[in-house]
Amino acid sequence: MLDATPVLVICEEGKNREDVAAAIGKCGLRPICCSDWNEAQPIVARGEYSLVFCSDTLPDSDFRAVIKAVEPVPVIVLSRVAEWDAYLTALQAGAFNYIACPPDPSETGRILWSALGESSRRANFAQVRV
Repeated sequence: MLDATPVLVICEEGKNREDVAAAIGKCGLRPICCSDWNEAQPIVARGEYSLVFCSDTLPDSDFRAVIKAVEPVPVIVLSRVAEWDAYLTALQAGAFNYIACPPDPSETGRILWSALGESSRRANFAQVRV
């Protein structure tokens, strides 16, 4: 599992963080879990992840700051509410997608693989542009 693709999970809510980490693990990937932005920043600085799941609100930040810090890595926003306006706000801020918690494992896996595919396309596009 050490060679598995790392996926950063930034979520204060322990149960949601565990559920997302379990779904990531079932996909054969390696979750790296943090409970807040302060804990996640050293990992972000090292660039040791291919995808980010982030709560819409964190005790010390929010998803917008995370999106800006990890660009162009895809960010999937986790939220306690399933509201259309919140979904649109996340997408307008640059999120790849939005999942209402508690997360459905099959939906999480589907969105995860879609985001990783998009990440590969972005990396290939960036190489072509150089």
